[in-house]
Amino acid sequence: MADVLILMTKAKTLGLLDGRQHASGFWAEEFVVPYERLVAEGHNVDIATVGGEAPTPDEGSLTPYVVGLTRPQGSPDHDEENVEHYKQVIGSLPALKAPTDVAGITRERLAGYAGVYISGGHGAMEDMPHSSDLARVVRWILELDLPLAVVCHGQSALLPLRDSSGRWPLEGYRMTAFSHDEEMVTDMAGQLPFVLQMELERLGARYEKAEAIWDSHVVEDRNLITGQNPYSSSALADAFAKRLATAQ
Repeated sequence: MADVLILMTKAKTLGLLDGRQHASGFWAEEFVVPYERLVAEGHNVDIATVGGEAPTPDEGSLTPYVVGLTRPQGSPDHDEENVEHYKQVIGSLPALKAPTDVAGITRERLAGYAGVYISGGHGAMEDMPHSSDLARVVRWILELDLPLAVVCHGQSALLPLRDSSGRWPLEGYRMTAFSHDEEMVTDMAGQLPFVLQMELERLGARYEKAEAIWDSHVVEDRNLITGQNPYSSSALADAFAKRLATAQ
């Protein structure tokens, strides 16, 4: 049994280019599926956010119709059942109501974790790229060579990282994240503060994606494991669990 840390967005809204505040938060599937896999593997799971604020689930991720739009065409429809399960898990976890403040996580404490998972949701674009406390923790994760799994928009937390020479430490890494093609079919197309795929490519990532929109796609490069979208949550959880088992 090992300790694992989950980093989550605290943002309830995402500021758009037209000045609107779009209701947002974390994506339920991207938290619940990996969380349950980690617990099933016997791990103790801690949750942390910027400021220690309770994270808010994106209402879209708890709406069967919307969830159905975020899986590949022709995939099994268990949306209503899944959403009810997500609601039950999210509502039952005390750690989601009082998460740890990332500012209080020391390097020594971080070294005690077997690995770290960064959950996604459009809300991650609001707070994760702008928190120096979170950037410090993620930089320590890389320095400690801990397994790091990240999904969808959680990769926003990787953008502000810089090494001692001012370069992005993940330059040249193969990775995935929510794609530009997927952003273009959301109701925020053209209004996002940045496009994650393009920012990762600009910084030097070797970006990859599934052949079909919304398909599951997971990329492993060194200790970094990335998933493209909500439907990638299960495969990402599998890959992360295997990596943790190998590391022990």
